[in-house]
Amino acid sequence: MRRLLYPLVALLAAALTLVVPTAAHAATGIDLCAQTGYAAGFRGNSLVTAVAIAMAESSCNPSASGYNPAGQGCPNGSTDRGLWQINNCWHPEVSDTCAYNAQCNANAAYTISYSGTYWQPWSTYNNGAYSGYLSAAQAAVNRLGNPPGNVTGTILASPSLNIRSGPGTGYGSVGSAAYGAVVNITCYTFGEYVGGGYWPSSTWDRITNPATGATGYAADTWISTTYDVKTMVPQC
Repeated sequence: MRRLLYPLVALLAAALTLVVPTAAHAATGIDLCAQTGYAAGFRGNSLVTAVAIAMAESSCNPSASGYNPAGQGCPNGSTDRGLWQINNCWHPEVSDTCAYNAQCNANAAYTISYSGTYWQPWSTYNNGAYSGYLSAAQAAVNRLGNPPGNVTGTILASPSLNIRSGPGTGYGSVGSAAYGAVVNITCYTFGEYVGGGYWPSSTWDRITNPATGATGYAADTWISTTYDVKTMVPQC
């Protein structure tokens, strides 16, 4: 959020409660943005847009900050803060304590956007960068009623995919999952790079094979999910 076209100081001062709310559950990343955005009041398409903007602005990191050099209206420079990168020059009424608190930041974004109807204050909306996150944002919104523990993937390795005790082929096998099996995914991590499969990467998913109960790590490149797994479950 680089600059507001129209400062909304008076509106925010009247409408934003600056008592810092507690954090939303234990969600992280894009799911944190979806939860806090919903709690702030965003609904429907505006909630999806809000989450996509937050991803483009901060990668949904509540501690994110970005410094802007001196410019018109902000002769001393300014800092964009938190999930929706609320600018401290254009919105001094939003304290740092509020801006770096996930829910309070979402509440401020809801007010600044006139309840999700006015997105021009955010540069990532104006330049279209947010659009690259719309699919992931929709998935996060869908998960509001479907906790991350219910995320599943389909095994694409034939005849089966090894489930290992750690994120790499050097770790021992604790079981396997057959081609076409649907497994539960609880989180992801980074480990050994796997060049084969469908999406070569160093991403490994922590999975459970419901058929055998085997739980461990498997290369993400051999597991099909609806969206990028990193937008669907937290990092391990």
